[in-house]
Amino acid sequence: MVEQRDIDIIFKSPIEWECFRNKTVLVTGATGRLGMYIVEALNKADIDWNLNMTIIALARSAKKLKQVFGESLNLPNIHTLVQDITQKICWENEINYIFHTAGAASPMDFTDNPVGTLWGHIQGTRNVLELAREKKAEKVMYMSTVEVYGEWKSEEGIKEDDMGVMRCDNARACYPEAKRMCETMFASYEAQYGIPYVGVRLCHTFGPGISLNDGRAFAEFIKNVVEGKDIVLQTDGSAARTYTYAADAIGAVLLAFTKGKEHWYNIANLNNLISIRELAELIAGLDPNKKVKVIYANDGGQKLKYLPFKLGIMNVDRITGLGWKPRVGLEEAFRYTLESFIQGIA
Repeated sequence: MVEQRDIDIIFKSPIEWECFRNKTVLVTGATGRLGMYIVEALNKADIDWNLNMTIIALARSAKKLKQVFGESLNLPNIHTLVQDITQKICWENEINYIFHTAGAASPMDFTDNPVGTLWGHIQGTRNVLELAREKKAEKVMYMSTVEVYGEWKSEEGIKEDDMGVMRCDNARACYPEAKRMCETMFASYEAQYGIPYVGVRLCHTFGPGISLNDGRAFAEFIKNVVEGKDIVLQTDGSAARTYTYAADAIGAVLLAFTKGKEHWYNIANLNNLISIRELAELIAGLDPNKKVKVIYANDGGQKLKYLPFKLGIMNVDRITGLGWKPRVGLEEAFRYTLESFIQGIA
């Protein structure tokens, strides 16, 4: 379940909820770290303002759906669709809006299953777009990534119309190249079939509900604190990233969907810019037992395929121009996330 605190954060964005009145909304990847927030936010808006929505939560596991949404699945406005996104999506009735969040997005996926990662995104997105075509959907939202911008050497923030160089001749490219292709698919389906869409490009978004075993650095750091183990850095930790709390990000997603007039919106909390080294120290400092330390090792043992180039920092003028203001700082965001796991174990 999503914390009421996080729902409140989402609702502080000036989202035009009336857009959802009498609409049927499909959310793919509904049990993921983004999909779960969208489903819960839509459900809250539907109840508060009697919007007469039908919400369809698509996920691979019925067990995970029950675990994430609990008694909410008994509500008459929420329906479930249990299937793999790479299979044809079958729904008998109308679908007005689609939020497509499904797809592998972790170093563990890129390392162990690059082919599955590649085709999962491409086949899944094709199925979503074919469904949108069949149902004459009014709008589709796509969750993309900062990685589509490729290698960025300028100090200027990346704007939505910018694009950097990306090497495609390595397996790690399975993720960003698949995302680039999916963006092209949306443009193509709009041009040929008139499918309206809006997309967001996210940078390091996290919160309660993330997987601690997918190989991302911040997830590993949190896992170490939960298990009472020291954090071991395989590099000097100088690379800097922006980190956006999931509730802040979903507020931006829903804002772009309901008020946006452009195809793409960058989403990143620029106030939460921090190096990997500083992040490790911050998360270690949240250890309630004050025992976890940060240790530096050489990079000889690094096995996961992380991004082979420096990510640029995105310009977010377009989304802030719609009224988006991220509200959760770094320490709060990681404390909320860590507490969700500690409380779950207790």
